[in-house]
Amino acid sequence: MSYLTENDKIELIKLTKELIKIPSSKNDNNKIYEFASDYLSNKGFDVFSQSIENPHIPTNTLTNVYTKIGNGNGKKIVLNGHLDTVTTHETGWFYNPYEAVEDNGKIYGLGASDMKAGCASLIIALTALKRLKKEINGELFLSLVFGEEDSFSFGTDTLLREFDLKKYDIAIVTEPSPLLGYNSYCMTHHKIHNVTFPCIITGAEGRALFEIEFIGKSAHASQPAKGINAIHDASAFINALVNMDFFSNIKMGRGEYCILNFKGATEGFTIPGYCTLDVNRHLVVGETWKTAMKEIKKVIKKTNPKSKVVINKKHSPSLEHEYNPYVCENNEMFEKFKQCIPKDVKYAHCDLTTRSVGDFNFFGTRAKIPVLVFGPGGGNIHSPNEFVNKDEIIKTTDYLLDYFMKIM
Repeated sequence: MSYLTENDKIELIKLTKELIKIPSSKNDNNKIYEFASDYLSNKGFDVFSQSIENPHIPTNTLTNVYTKIGNGNGKKIVLNGHLDTVTTHETGWFYNPYEAVEDNGKIYGLGASDMKAGCASLIIALTALKRLKKEINGELFLSLVFGEEDSFSFGTDTLLREFDLKKYDIAIVTEPSPLLGYNSYCMTHHKIHNVTFPCIITGAEGRALFEIEFIGKSAHASQPAKGINAIHDASAFINALVNMDFFSNIKMGRGEYCILNFKGATEGFTIPGYCTLDVNRHLVVGETWKTAMKEIKKVIKKTNPKSKVVINKKHSPSLEHEYNPYVCENNEMFEKFKQCIPKDVKYAHCDLTTRSVGDFNFFGTRAKIPVLVFGPGGGNIHSPNEFVNKDEIIKTTDYLLDYFMKIM
């Protein structure tokens, strides 16, 4: 059953476009959070903001925006979305990233699917629920946060430091689940799916970041035997990682590797005696950064480098900022959500995982509450020509509102 009116749908798409038009990377100001606060206030919500005061970021001018509705007697749900985006260079865009151009059922713009459309869905679902129900039996806590795209989820970190969410029944994060769940492991069918909307994610991998130093010996490049080429040894290590034979999923095997940075060069005709790599290693349940480091050491040993190799764990600002893996299974709140989606819809009733990391990791591992990731899909996240599918924004909002109507 659809509770959304045609006016709700029009307002939903309008709000999505308005959010896209406001630049909101870490290099921008607090305008989008001020806009969200004013929007919610004008709809009759009691809104409060929280300054993000964190010793690991250079400014405290940014804020999270919160609102709560309900009598607090029934189920308690925290709703989460980030309004910040990655930074962008306009090269490669065929539409201005801040114009929110609609074309052939898609809305283009920076942050369109990651995740301004998902935030708009949360806002409109709450607005419609407030209109439809005179008394809401339970509590819905909307948190629009900063910093998910700034590596360490400073906004959600601030939220969790301020509020004890362990008594909440579920967290719903409206990230683009079809994109995060694509080519990821399904715990229901024990296989990898190339999923489509609608789909839910109930578990996520974690990550660990390492800096690996290769310390060789410089020499004249015309006599390479007199030196130790650090880049050669680093390249052998990279090749070994690329050709590793492993199966990666959330509950068994190993997480995947990705080389994020490579620095190694000399001036002139000289053997490079030093280079470094930044290596990302995704962690599945049961793994830690220590087990991943042991594996890296084994791979290095097999390549028999002449260089001295030093492995450094690149720590997050604190242990609480680490993205650790989690899995939520056999949860009543999840099953009730699935009941809002027709049984014959492919993938909608799978328990999917994601190889990505984000605010949802903090809810699953720090707040220790069940986390359901569900939102509209699109394409090209973190790259030019990002878009969100217009019909999926509407359907996401429809499913969320139906869920709230049934359990509140």
